[in-house]
Amino acid sequence: MPIPSRLATVATALTAALAAASAAPAAGAAERLAPPEGKIIVFVTEGTQISWAGTRLKEYSPSPNCQSLPPGAHVVVNESTARLRFYSDPFCAIPVPPPFSSISPGYGAHVSPTGSFRTG
Repeated sequence: MPIPSRLATVATALTAALAAASAAPAAGAAERLAPPEGKIIVFVTEGTQISWAGTRLKEYSPSPNCQSLPPGAHVVVNESTARLRFYSDPFCAIPVPPPFSSISPGYGAHVSPTGSFRTG
């Protein structure tokens, strides 16, 4: 094979490899940018609601926006596809220190009724 043919073959192979490598991160980025699905469930302590049927669970959609916990919040269950981050204040300004700062999807935790949360 003459040298110009070899260079053309190498150039074609390099171009194909670069195209494949640049497409893979773009696909991963699209998956990361997909909005989280599912719900976040908050159990409110008995006595904060007057009901013979028990305590109604509060449900929230996962969101990167700050969401204050309701009065009497006691337990949070993360049934979303995103990590849930906790804050000590109702404005998501003061992160809860580790190891209680976040929970993964499928987990739950005790929370402070004065706190807040967001996904991300």
